Amino acid sequence: MSQQRQGVLIAVDWENIRRGAQLHQRRVSPGELCRAMREVGSVFGPVSGGKAFGDWSLRPDDGREFAEQDIVPYHAPRTAAGKDRADPAILLEVYEWIRDREDCATIILGSGDADYQVLVDRARFHGRRIVLCAFSQSVSRDMLATAPLFPLEAELGIRLAEHGDVDVEVAPAPAPVTDHGGVDDLLAKFVREMDNLESRMNFVGYGMLCNQWMLDWGIAWNEYECRKLVDEYVDAGIVERHEVVNPNNPDWPTAAVKLVRANETVRIVLGFSDGPVAEPVPAR
Repeated sequence: MSQQRQGVLIAVDWENIRRGAQLHQRRVSPGELCRAMREVGSVFGPVSGGKAFGDWSLRPDDGREFAEQDIVPYHAPRTAAGKDRADPAILLEVYEWIRDREDCATIILGSGDADYQVLVDRARFHGRRIVLCAFSQSVSRDMLATAPLFPLEAELGIRLAEHGDVDVEVAPAPAPVTDHGGVDDLLAKFVREMDNLESRMNFVGYGMLCNQWMLDWGIAWNEYECRKLVDEYVDAGIVERHEVVNPNNPDWPTAAVKLVRANETVRIVLGFSDGPVAEPVPAR
């Protein structure tokens, strides 16, 4: 292979990386990610740049940091309902690299979604290679079967749980630090984010709330935890579920969630009440 065909390009699915970091209760900055991916890329050849895909109107600071690392921010705006649209942009852009760029023999892909398996096949057809660099728990089995993975846990030095004896010192749990009139931080963040969504949208879909938005907010680690938390907030009277007519299929309405704005806890978080949260009255 000629020197010209030894170049390496980087493609980052930023939302996929952010969610992967949340599984480890970590936040990874664009700078950290770029340094780790360049380290991986240098194994295969000289890294000559790349692109990071995301809705940069939501995270402009992250976009600027990618640009400072010589990784071009590619703007993939979300739909009006808030659905991430980075995947189609990555598929089209990276396929053009595979097909047209003679300075690219290897692509370091910062994602592990099964949707990208077609890129692995196309790369192989054109004599190129795709290598994954993502958090292992967010990589699909299909992708693991078709492309090599450099786990970001190892590249970023994130230590995973280990087996063995440990000395445990029992200590009282520290009291949560709040500045929301006694409201738990997690609940307060949920209420504020829901208020922001409801101000921008006609309704908040239950599926999108649990599958994407709550994960983006860092409120839970996976969809199961999101659904469990929403159920708890429904039981506590923080939110309520309702149905919205689906014009495309009137027989199957869309499940939605909305804040119960008369709830005292919601009012405190949103600044409409200064009173403390009342203690629950035990059932008789």
